[in-house]
Amino acid sequence: MDNNAVLLSTIPFSNIQQWDVKQFFSIKTNSKYRIEKLGKHLIHQTTKVQLSDSPNDTFIILGVSNKIGMFDASAEKGNRIKQKYHIVKNDWIAYNPYRINVGSIGIKTPELKGEYISPAYVVFSCKDTLIPEYLWLMMKSNFFNTLINDSTTGSVRQTLHFEKLANIDAPIPSVDEQRNILKSYHDILNEAEKNIQYGNDFSANLLYDIQSKVSDLKQETFKKSKNNTIMHVTPFTSTTRWEVEYILKEGRLENIFSSFKFDNYCIGDLQKESLFGLSVKASTEMKKGMIPVLRMSNVVNGEIDFSELKYLPKQCAVTEREPNKWILQPGDFLVTRTNGSKDLVGKAAVFSSEDIYTYASYLIRYRFDTTKVLPEYVNILFMTPLVREQIAVMRRQGGGQYNLNSDEIGAIRIPVPSIPIQQEMISKYNNTKNGANIYYEKAKKFKKDAAENFESEIFS
Repeated sequence: MDNNAVLLSTIPFSNIQQWDVKQFFSIKTNSKYRIEKLGKHLIHQTTKVQLSDSPNDTFIILGVSNKIGMFDASAEKGNRIKQKYHIVKNDWIAYNPYRINVGSIGIKTPELKGEYISPAYVVFSCKDTLIPEYLWLMMKSNFFNTLINDSTTGSVRQTLHFEKLANIDAPIPSVDEQRNILKSYHDILNEAEKNIQYGNDFSANLLYDIQSKVSDLKQETFKKSKNNTIMHVTPFTSTTRWEVEYILKEGRLENIFSSFKFDNYCIGDLQKESLFGLSVKASTEMKKGMIPVLRMSNVVNGEIDFSELKYLPKQCAVTEREPNKWILQPGDFLVTRTNGSKDLVGKAAVFSSEDIYTYASYLIRYRFDTTKVLPEYVNILFMTPLVREQIAVMRRQGGGQYNLNSDEIGAIRIPVPSIPIQQEMISKYNNTKNGANIYYEKAKKFKKDAAENFESEIFS
């Protein structure tokens, strides 16, 4: 339809597909490639299964991350699941019809365990005329999101059923052209990955250098300390946790503790207080009386990432007796107590903002006795093998997640030099870490360029 505004316009009643005025002012799709209805290249997958039909099996239920696509959400026993779930096979795509406009679109990749997803999702596969990754990237693009908004019904809670998706006009290059477009995309992404590795190597070397000031621990220590024997005898009196894996690893702690160059303390001995975060559902929209809530996704590379925040009513974070109970203060040390990745559980950061924030339940807040230890110093050690190896020994797996409880975090031991030595180490880290950040910023730009180049190539 012509987008020129007119005072009056008529349209046959039979042409009306949704009772929403925006359908009459939709944006036209332009591309140097042929434009076709998506439905011509898709297969709507509607098969559902009752997982309780196999009660002895463990099922991985997939969810969709708005950032990266599907991820392992949880592991559930079949006999505890009452509703029917969609099947999701490799290279199939799923989206939340009520949240697709904020990026809730996922693709099932072979490395992801599990093949079931909530029946609330729309699931479909591609015919051989369409490469799934090409479609997934297109659906994640900014322009396609505009097309989605033009096709959804509703305002705040928009809905895009499969029939509406199938009716969207989209650029469909030949399969060979799709492969070439994807190759260009991945060539740029590879440059991003190289810079991430450069940054990681830089950070690792810096952290080992800083660690050497307080510990004689060497990189080779853990390789030598691994016990690969079939039989392993442990005295009953020295058994602190009834897990075979923990018992086998516990000896590694002795190598760590014996490497300290200064008196060592448990985190529990250094804290003045600790507190779990709030188990309250947060909103993506900030309204009057609400404050931002930090989640585990906001703890990145030892720092707080203040982007992609959610919000809670401030009244959730206070009590009558303690008006600032869950309000963060500068110097608060936040530790992630659970994560789907074993390498990310226990990641930490120091809150340094003067603004009002609270924090979610997967984080534990610590406040230290700063006459003994500085939170910035503890944060640096939490990134070193000195602490990461202790976490590797203590963490437990359950329900598809890796976990640490407050007792286990409190039992982590660190060497504690004088405050001046701590300040010296903090200054060295802060003055040098930008070397890694330069690589990370380059990687971020490459990722942005990859997405923008992909979008401009197909929508032009």
